[in-house]
Amino acid sequence: MLTKNDFTAEEWAALRETPHLVGVATMLSGASGLGTLKESVAAAKLVMEGQSSNFPLIRDLSNREDMKAAQDAILNAVGSGERSVEKIQTLALERVRQTMDLLKAKGAPEEAQAVRTWLISLGDGVAKAAKEGGFLGFGGTQVSEGEQAFLTNLNAALGDATAAAGA
Repeated sequence: MLTKNDFTAEEWAALRETPHLVGVATMLSGASGLGTLKESVAAAKLVMEGQSSNFPLIRDLSNREDMKAAQDAILNAVGSGERSVEKIQTLALERVRQTMDLLKAKGAPEEAQAVRTWLISLGDGVAKAAKEGGFLGFGGTQVSEGEQAFLTNLNAALGDATAAAGA
């Protein structure tokens, strides 16, 4: 089974940023004041839940030290330039594709599928953490059009992890 030690420093940096970018991109796709705070907390919680995974790679990706390093790297990357939602979504989807390519090249199909499932769950959990478009908690929708569009693109970027993994 894959662990952090199976990747170069550059590969690992990209891998460890992926779940955080998925969370941030989902959150920004339907940004709405207090809802954004709830979604931010949900993103961190859902990444940390990876600690209970049966897969060492997911546990490595969700340890506190690597979470902090990933968050710092993302802040440095997007904090110094234009912070458009589209730019962050594009970066997130690029990292997702890169992650899946790495897992297909180095891992077993079940590892790629586990990471795929984890990332889908992360995006979905963030999108559902707060209603969008309501007033004082009334009305609104659970998943905004922007969030749904990003989740659709996320699923496409993740592809079918079992089809080519390990091939």
